[in-house]
Amino acid sequence: MDTFDVVIIGGGTAGTMLARELGKFKRKTLILDRKDNLLDFTFNTLGSFIDLNDFGLTKNVVAQEIDSVVFHSKNIKKVVKSDNTFVLDKTKVHEELIGNFDDDYITVMTGIHVNCILKDKNGHYTCAIDKSKNEYHGKVIVDASGTNGVISKEVGLREKKVKLATGVEYNVKYLGNPREVHLLMGKVYQGGYGWIFPLQKNRAIIGFGSFNDQVVKKLKLRLNEILELPLIKKLVIKDNDKVEGGSIPLTPVLDKFVLHNLVCVGDSVSQVNPVVGEGYKFIFEAAIMASKAINKALENDNMSYLSEYESEWKNRFLANYKRSKSSQEKLFKYSNNDYLMDMALVLLKLRSDKRILRSLSGEHGYEKVI
Repeated sequence: MDTFDVVIIGGGTAGTMLARELGKFKRKTLILDRKDNLLDFTFNTLGSFIDLNDFGLTKNVVAQEIDSVVFHSKNIKKVVKSDNTFVLDKTKVHEELIGNFDDDYITVMTGIHVNCILKDKNGHYTCAIDKSKNEYHGKVIVDASGTNGVISKEVGLREKKVKLATGVEYNVKYLGNPREVHLLMGKVYQGGYGWIFPLQKNRAIIGFGSFNDQVVKKLKLRLNEILELPLIKKLVIKDNDKVEGGSIPLTPVLDKFVLHNLVCVGDSVSQVNPVVGEGYKFIFEAAIMASKAINKALENDNMSYLSEYESEWKNRFLANYKRSKSSQEKLFKYSNNDYLMDMALVLLKLRSDKRILRSLSGEHGYEKVI
């Protein structure tokens, strides 16, 4: 029976970044993923305010560079100049992460449905168990299972039933500026919001997302209705019926990610910023923090060092996430009112582009120290 330094449940955004970093520390790491292919996604692109150099990624992962973000309400338009803004190719991001695994230390097993973990009489978690009762032993167990929260829900670090924000998208012909992202708000979006992310070769992603359970039930129908709006018809032409989509959890801001030798990273503990939604750079940062704490705990044979991950996360993110949660709640409240959304964009015109982008990116005044 093999015992790994670290067993990671989930080979998505958090799991692959964490494994890459643990490989740098020469930690024997096992990734268990329920999918047969780690590059099988429900959606393939995302907008991000990411600094590629911070995470060892190349320009190859960029589907389109962006220099402007355009906000639309019913009657108001606001253009914000932007840098370090990209539409990312999700497949290429994950290909680069996986391609940088140290194969001497990282093992990947797919088609594995983990559904519980075991612990000893001292509360120490000993192994993950799949549906076939196979055991996967590790000194540290990591839940990176995304919105499923396979283990975080079981141990009480996250509620078992949470609301989800869900979005659907089409890849369409694009008629607009290839370096402009469009964010769409107002009553016509029925309490949700829309987006257009340009790609290369005159293509774009148009999407619609909502926090409303009733709206979510008919998202594709509502996205089709949005495509008939005059503004949208000037920007895109739908030429296929292939729909993609995904969800993120809507929870209170969580700050407890460690229990004994169990560590949770990513959507399993709702680490997507409440404003941003895509959250890749936030989850990547959390995974890097977790890798350092895990390595220190293993190096010293002392699991108490895992708490340094929580402490570093709180220092970096907690205040921002609380402010972002407040902004999210205001968006829920006002997004179905054209007058209020118009007024919000009027007020936005009084703020500097730099300040707007920091808020949109979920940083709320955070300045990166170089």
